[in-house]
Order: sequence, then C-alpha cells, then structure tokens
Amino acid sequence: MLLTGGCHFVPDRFHPGCWWDDMHACGITAVHYQGVVPNLLMKQAPTANERTHKIRYGLGVGVDPTQHAAIEARFGFPLVEFWAMTETGRLMVDNHEPRQIHTRAFGRQRPGLEARVVDGHDREVPPGQPGELVIRHSAAEPRKGFFSCYLKDPVATDTAWRGGWFHTGDVVTKDESDMHYFVDRKKNIIRRSGENIAAAEVEAILAVHDKVRQVAVIAVPDELREEEVMACVIAKDKADEDEALARELFELCHARLAYFKAPGWVLYMDSFPTTSTQKIRKVSMFEAGVDPRKVPGAIDLRALKGKTRASASAS
Repeated sequence: MLLTGGCHFVPDRFHPGCWWDDMHACGITAVHYQGVVPNLLMKQAPTANERTHKIRYGLGVGVDPTQHAAIEARFGFPLVEFWAMTETGRLMVDNHEPRQIHTRAFGRQRPGLEARVVDGHDREVPPGQPGELVIRHSAAEPRKGFFSCYLKDPVATDTAWRGGWFHTGDVVTKDESDMHYFVDRKKNIIRRSGENIAAAEVEAILAVHDKVRQVAVIAVPDELREEEVMACVIAKDKADEDEALARELFELCHARLAYFKAPGWVLYMDSFPTTSTQKIRKVSMFEAGVDPRKVPGAIDLRALKGKTRASASAS
C-alpha cells in the first residue's frame, strides 16, 4: 500500500450488517479476509450493493471449499487463498488460474521461498501425507528476509529454526505438482483414539448450517479416548440453542466426515474472544483450569458416535 500510494481502511471490527455500506462509502477495491468473513456475509440477506461495489479481489485464508465457488458467484469477485506468517515476510498464494477453489490449496514454493513438508523427526513425507510445513529463503541464506528473532527469547528462535528451516507449526499436505494444501495448526489437531482430527475440517462443515452464526472446534479431555471433539457454537437465534440443534450439527458432520470426527460435545456460547483480524483466540475461550465439559449447558453427544446410536444427554 505504501509503494502504490493506496489507502488502507481499518474498521473497528467486522460488522456483517454494514460491511457492504463500508465498501461503497470508502471505494474499496481489494479486501483482506479470514474465513469467518465470507461465511457470515453469506448468511446475510441479499442486498443490491453486494454486487455494485468496486472490489476486484479478496486476499485471505480459510474459505470453506464447499462454499468458495458460491461466494464468488454471489459477490462477483475472486477470493484468493494464501499462506503467510508475521515471521516470514513473504507468502505463498494460489493466484494462478485455474485456482483450486474446491480445496484448501494455498500455493507453491518459488524463488526466495523454499518449502518442505516433514514429520516429527524433520524427515520429508510423501505427497499427500500430512506433515509440518517448514520454509526458508534458500540453502545459502535460509533466514534472508525473515524476522530476526523472537524478542528476548533465543531458545524459541533456535527451536523454530532447527535444522536451518523455519518450523511454521502448520500441518499441510503437498501433491505431485508441488501445490500445498492447508490442514490445520498443529495445536488445533485433536487426537482421539489414535486418530488425528483437524478442527478446521469440522468447523467448515458446521459453519454452513443456517442456524449457526459462528463455530470453534476444540479438543477436550476424554478419560477413555485421550481427547474428544467439542463444538463451541454461537447460534443465529438464542431460541435455537437446544439439544435438537446439537443433534442436527452432529448428524451433519456424521454424514460428511468419518464418524470419529463428529462433535462428542456441543456448548453454546454468546461470543468468542478474537484477534484484530477476527481470528478466534481459542486459548482465551476458557479460563485456566476450566474443563469445558463441566461448563453448564455442555451437551454430551458421545453416545451417538457408538454403534448403538444411543440417546445423547445434557451435561
């Protein structure tokens, strides 16, 4: 924006109800988004000005692949998915047509940004197998253009840069054409009975339900299976926050995902703590020491995941 002499419009927060009015009032030509933004806009009633704007493209992360085409068709501009971190000073982006909008593709490596997908021992994994994304500028100058260090934390800096590659903490896959696909943050992977479950995958399914305003999927302890899936939900209407909707959400996931990925718990909430870019701060959703399963109103759906499909009960 500095190099082109452009203007950067930063609202106090994301307001779905007046978003298109802001786009018109400020003459916006490009937008940055998180996945929650287009999802919530799709839940708004259609308006005339959602098609009479000046926006040429959106650049962001986290659009639900099942909705990506429909969003672009409704609003009339491409949503270009990318990957980046504050530490990296550069990005990977799926900006060449045909873009892979029905997947979570976010781009390929390029000169000045080399990438590998590795296992827990930093060994490169085969195409299609999930692993951690590690990146560098080049073998000769791995840290060129990256951040200098984590402030007053040399141990964290060295840990992130072990082996000459920056460890991103993101779980991804890569195909034979070198295209990378986002799975989830390592810290958002739920480990249930030996199975790895990406919270983002479950969230994408639940977010399209017409009674759901916003959703965050987290791991909660489970005495038998190590961890269980909990869906924290903000409903569009408080009157819908009941066990019947919780069962609908379970069945929606059960029909589209492996049975073990469906939420074993559902908890309705009034709001989520977020960052300035509207990312949900999952670490701040509950106070330290609080077991989300014990929060009043938590609905236990674990019995639905068994072969007997027994009745769920409210906790």
